[in-house]
Amino acid sequence: MSLKINRRDILAGTAAFGLAGLASAPERGLAQDAPRRNIAVRVERDPEVIDPIERKGPHDGNICRVVFQNLVRNKPNSAELDNDAAEEIKQTSPTMVDFKLKPGQMFTDGFGEMSAEDVKFSFERIGIAKEGAKPSTYRGDWTNLERVEVTGQYTGRIVLSKPNAALFQIAIGDISGAIVSKKAVEARGGEFSAKPVGSGPFVLASLERQRGAVLKASPTYKGPKPAFDEIAVRFIPDNKATELALRSGELDFAVVPPPTAEALKGAAGVTISPQPGLQYIWLGLNVEKGPLADLRVRQAIRLGLDVDQMLLAGYNGVVPRLNALIPAPILGNWKDAPLYKRNVEEARKLLKESGQSNIKLKLLVLNQPAFQNMALVARALLQEIGITVEVDARDGGTFWTAGKGDAGKDIEMYMTVFNGKLDPNFLTQWFVTSQIGNWNWQRFANPTFDMLVNEAAGELDPVKRAALIIAAQKEMDKSAAFVWLTNNAALVAHRSWLKPASIPGWLDWQYANFAAGSA
Repeated sequence: MSLKINRRDILAGTAAFGLAGLASAPERGLAQDAPRRNIAVRVERDPEVIDPIERKGPHDGNICRVVFQNLVRNKPNSAELDNDAAEEIKQTSPTMVDFKLKPGQMFTDGFGEMSAEDVKFSFERIGIAKEGAKPSTYRGDWTNLERVEVTGQYTGRIVLSKPNAALFQIAIGDISGAIVSKKAVEARGGEFSAKPVGSGPFVLASLERQRGAVLKASPTYKGPKPAFDEIAVRFIPDNKATELALRSGELDFAVVPPPTAEALKGAAGVTISPQPGLQYIWLGLNVEKGPLADLRVRQAIRLGLDVDQMLLAGYNGVVPRLNALIPAPILGNWKDAPLYKRNVEEARKLLKESGQSNIKLKLLVLNQPAFQNMALVARALLQEIGITVEVDARDGGTFWTAGKGDAGKDIEMYMTVFNGKLDPNFLTQWFVTSQIGNWNWQRFANPTFDMLVNEAAGELDPVKRAALIIAAQKEMDKSAAFVWLTNNAALVAHRSWLKPASIPGWLDWQYANFAAGSA
């Protein structure tokens, strides 16, 4: 029995995003390299933790996706789920899911056959924190997990305390639902994240800091054979180096920013495939800090900015504008969200009403061209309404720790990017009150928002759930602590004969489904 979860077609035409003009084919008459049994892909962040419990982001997660199996997983280039390690899986009630594994699925390195005990161990180590142990960063993916019961060698039952509307999409079918070998985790301890043991289509052959990873097709995998025997995952932080590697043939696949995509138009043997993005990028305001504690000051900043000008500077104008947290076509998209246009007169009026003058603020951004360019535009725009802005550009290491713990109290304004998934509660979870000091750098504390998000997490009726998510976004809008910018766009650069694969949004790549075709 196969479980299928249908979603609306995410991959609606790229023309709606204004990206169609970037698509390119190789120059005519120039030779192209033929399909091979090995490929090289570029990642912007260094692969580090190949263990579902504490992976650091999609760059780690995409390797986990092929080293380990799940009960169910996404079909190629689709939001639809189908069976993977599960022979049968069925939700028998709002709080119970029964599963039966396919027999004979073998872990690598001699760690034996996958059993229901491995499933229990894998899910509970993320979803249920042991007493005295630090909870997994991804514990929220398994919201309301009470226990996993083993009912036989290959059979078991997932038991929730309350319904979880995102159970299949975010937990069972995604990286937090990856099945590890219990014996291997216990035997290897801290080494497991660099020497993982799974039953998926690839094994991790090597992992080198500042270089990347090498994946090789697993000889024990029972599913469809991948098209490639080896995939080199190369860490290349520099976009110019990425461009040159794509031109020379040293790289076969990368997701690149607009300037790099533009430079590669017409490059021999390279195709640029624009895809809708699933990141969310915004400018946040700390509601507790100095003049920003006054709602009128935050409203003035929102009216003093011109989002379209910022996107033109940061992304050459080829990304769609975002007006609320949840983008179409994800459930809970607030299609009537306010479209704030620049109004200098009204912004100045609000500042005057606040009684504050000579406001000086620091804007924290990632040390990347898109963010720096948008920050410079924001600085000029806010200067016109009477606010002086200092731009503080930092590399990833110091940026991503800036809002953690008590240090976050000192942030004033910041611009950032989060990676999304195809579920509204995944997107909203970072802004609840309990995330202050972790990922809620606005220090936005709203009991109504928290209640709405919590209710939505357990609401199985999609219409009711969408209404709750929209109501939650309205609370965010009232705070004026968020200036939404864009969902970005994924500009996929690849060899013209290569057919890459990804879950919609092009953050969660499906290496096992990359295929070779005609150029």
